[in-house]
Amino acid sequence: MGSIRKSLSILAAVLVVGAVVVGPPTPAVAQPGSANARGVVVDLSAEVLGNMVISADATIGSATAPAGGGTDTSTLIPIALPGALGVTASGTVEQVTATRGATASSAFSSVNGLNLAVLGVDVLDGAEITATATCPLVGAQTADTTITGLSLFGTTVTLIVNGPSVTGSAVVTVAGMIGATLNASLTRTETTTAAGAAATAVLATFALTGIVNGQLVTIPVGTVIVAQASCERPPAPVPPTTSTIAPDSGPQSGGQTVTITGTGFVAGSTTVTFDGVPATGVTVATGGTSLTAVTPANPVGPAAVVVTTPAGSAAPLDYTYLADGSGANITGLTPPTGPTGGGTTVTITGTGLTGAVAVDFDGLPSTDFTINPAGTAITVVTPPNPAGPALVEVVFPAGRVTAPPFTYVAPTITSIVPDEGPSTGGTSVTITGTGFTGATGVNFGDTPGTNLVVDPSGTSLTVFTPPGAPGPVDVTVLIPGADAVAPNGFTYLAAPPTASAISPDSGPQSGGQTVTITGTGFVPGSTVSFDGVPATNVVVAPGGTSLTAVTPANPVGPALVVVTTPGGSAPPLDYTYLPDGSGAVVTGLTPTSGPAAGGTTVTITGTGFTGATGVTFDGNPGTNLVVDPSGTSLTVVTPPGLAGPADVRVQVPGADAVEANGFRYLAVAPAIESVDPSRGARTGGTTVTIDGGGFVPGQTTVTICGQTIPASRITVNQDGTSLTFRTPPCPAGDTTISVSTPNGVSNAVTFRYVGQNLPVTGSSTITLVRYSSGAVVIGVVLLLLGRRRRGNHVLG
Repeated sequence: MGSIRKSLSILAAVLVVGAVVVGPPTPAVAQPGSANARGVVVDLSAEVLGNMVISADATIGSATAPAGGGTDTSTLIPIALPGALGVTASGTVEQVTATRGATASSAFSSVNGLNLAVLGVDVLDGAEITATATCPLVGAQTADTTITGLSLFGTTVTLIVNGPSVTGSAVVTVAGMIGATLNASLTRTETTTAAGAAATAVLATFALTGIVNGQLVTIPVGTVIVAQASCERPPAPVPPTTSTIAPDSGPQSGGQTVTITGTGFVAGSTTVTFDGVPATGVTVATGGTSLTAVTPANPVGPAAVVVTTPAGSAAPLDYTYLADGSGANITGLTPPTGPTGGGTTVTITGTGLTGAVAVDFDGLPSTDFTINPAGTAITVVTPPNPAGPALVEVVFPAGRVTAPPFTYVAPTITSIVPDEGPSTGGTSVTITGTGFTGATGVNFGDTPGTNLVVDPSGTSLTVFTPPGAPGPVDVTVLIPGADAVAPNGFTYLAAPPTASAISPDSGPQSGGQTVTITGTGFVPGSTVSFDGVPATNVVVAPGGTSLTAVTPANPVGPALVVVTTPGGSAPPLDYTYLPDGSGAVVTGLTPTSGPAAGGTTVTITGTGFTGATGVTFDGNPGTNLVVDPSGTSLTVVTPPGLAGPADVRVQVPGADAVEANGFRYLAVAPAIESVDPSRGARTGGTTVTIDGGGFVPGQTTVTICGQTIPASRITVNQDGTSLTFRTPPCPAGDTTISVSTPNGVSNAVTFRYVGQNLPVTGSSTITLVRYSSGAVVIGVVLLLLGRRRRGNHVLG
């Protein structure tokens, strides 16, 4: 109680009884040209006897002018204090706006329908409250506030600008305070300086007074600001600077958008000229360090670019006007037609062609461009293009001019000699027609011919046929821009195939092996059979001298492989099917049961076991697999398992033979035979090995010192005869260890926890001797190879 009184006396010494007047916090507007506006700022907090009774901290509506210039604004913000204690508020921040400009900065805040209640008492109401601050570059700074319908504790009050405060109070209920009174003081300020202005419409300062533990105390509660605005005078203007223009060249007719970088660009007050001609569309980016403008027309050649603001002009930048063809006049193009393969020499005539750099035909560049010195004639060689009219454009450095169109004429085929040949291909064919210049290939059906030679005249070519299926096919001469097609222009004649080799020449009886057959006369659509059973996925290689196929299933032994085409069948090849285990069958299993600890030697009989690679019992692999050479039996030793039936699966290449529920594990509870070491530090972390039987991998837990070690932290060997784990912390003294599996709980064995600093200089082992009758006798052998004395105590 004395300490409480002392605290209260100290508190009373530092608190002032009565109204407390605190000046309004000034928004951070130290930078020239900055501006700030705030709607409602609540900062209230009070404790009584260590208990928080009032808590509210929020700024509702705030705007700060962007550092690079521009306006920040928000409107229609609901006034609310979520999470506040003892304070509620309502109304609307109608608008907060802050603007930074080159010639003025300003701020404005407006609050409507404000209601503020503290500790359940209606403290402050206002119909409409505003604050305005303006800071022009030239002229006086101004600050102004308006207040309509202001009341304090329900009484209408009037605040005089920069005058005395208006105070009021109301009785409130506060836990731990007798005769509690909430006091409020209201002020209104408008201030200006040579550099800036600030206005705060309402600053409310609150305090609690009352008796706490028999003493009168005053507790400051904080402040509430309603409508605040401030600004700083913009900095004096400085002439602009320029550093780059991009792009730095463009068409003589203008209309190009360029970007100029530098400093001091002023939005709405910046002009750009090119050799004295004004640009259009001048737009200054935020921050005044870059602008965009649209170039005016000017003669071809260099031009000086000047940026000007009210503060002056920047040093000029260099820009180059390029020829764009705006003065060109094209009168003719001869000849007006040519083949789709290109190669036609064309002359374009007119005036003002000087400065042209290329000619395009439907967007493709021509070759061999030349222009006469007078700028009245251009000659080019046409590129390949599809049949039909093509757009011809004369290309200038900064523009294009359209010339009369050029019409591409499609090629034709007039004859094919000879027009038939064997399906194996290899026939030399001569094709005559028109427009073959630039031909890149000849297709027979969908297959390309070989050894193409095109006559320079473009009227004939020779090619060798590829293999093809018997029957007529379309002949297509491939020419850039347009192809020449002779429907059913060549007929393949059927010829019987030959087969010389198959690789590999043996494979699994279940099939599925990819083999390669070599020979001649293979054509798309060829079939392959193995002893009359069709292969799948037959794919003939180009040239018809090899194919691949996937073998079907067949009995073990030799099989005849026959390739057939529309021209006949090839002599058969030899292939051998080999056993792959897919015919394995289980007929018996002896014995059909054994202990869950595993270790039972099981004999499985059946057929097709040759090549068996393992046996699993419910997915767990057995050991010591021995397969009889006849493939009719095998032996295996069971792994540990769970009590109950287990699926036995003989693993053979190609398939597994399964004897469902073929073996039953008999429940055998785990047993502990030895524990090493038999003691460990009370802090835990000792690695302990338990030997015995009936341990099931992944399903064994250990209980020690009343704590269960989960299976995830225990390592069990494959045959279930040994496990290791790390001890948990436990008080010093004797405890017990037991092992649990789904088949039961083992015998319990003593384990000693010793002091953390006790050195174990020897070893100690608990040994359980198992007799033939199954009884277990526990023998404890403690080999204590060293003792250490500490003080007058013996550690042991």
